[in-house]
Amino acid sequence: MDRDGVDRLLFVCFPDAGEAAGRYRAWRDPRIAVHVVELPGRGERRDEHPYRDMWLLVESLSAELAEVLGRPHVLFGAGLGALVAYRLAQRRVAAGLLVPRALVVAHQAPPDRAARAVPDQAARADVSLLVSDTHVPAAPPLPCPIRAFGEPHVMSGWGEHTSAGFVLFPARAQDSAALLRDAVLRSAYLISALAVQSAAPPPTLELS
Repeated sequence: MDRDGVDRLLFVCFPDAGEAAGRYRAWRDPRIAVHVVELPGRGERRDEHPYRDMWLLVESLSAELAEVLGRPHVLFGAGLGALVAYRLAQRRVAAGLLVPRALVVAHQAPPDRAARAVPDQAARADVSLLVSDTHVPAAPPLPCPIRAFGEPHVMSGWGEHTSAGFVLFPARAQDSAALLRDAVLRSAYLISALAVQSAAPPPTLELS
């Protein structure tokens, strides 16, 4: 985690299948702090056994990230990471824990359609995660807003998974790491602006 960013909006990031977490760790911006989640079986944790069941993975992450998620945060996920972030938010809501300020998802179909869009290059464990996700029980819409980046015909269904507002930003699936970073920073600006608006006192009426 960016230890110098305790006063900044925390983005907890879940990379896509096969993505290196390192490129997220290199992000620096005065508006956000970044904590990247390296899943078992990948990158620095490649010697660990990868999870093949989505709900078991989320249960493990919920305990592993308890301290990190104890401060105001946004969950961000790209590709398969978007589903992991969504399921973690769902798990925290059900447990009565601190809800994220927002869920930001990129280039991933929503849960009810995810298993139909398995990438050709996906590892066997990642395919198992996608398939197992179809068996996770349905849940009420999240009480936090969702911001989505991707092709509209892929991303539009995410609006059904929130009761707090959905905004879709069209973006090509071939976006580079720099454009993905820009998506996060734009979300940070919008979410921060919403927080300021909600914290502002209501206007007073002057009686003549």
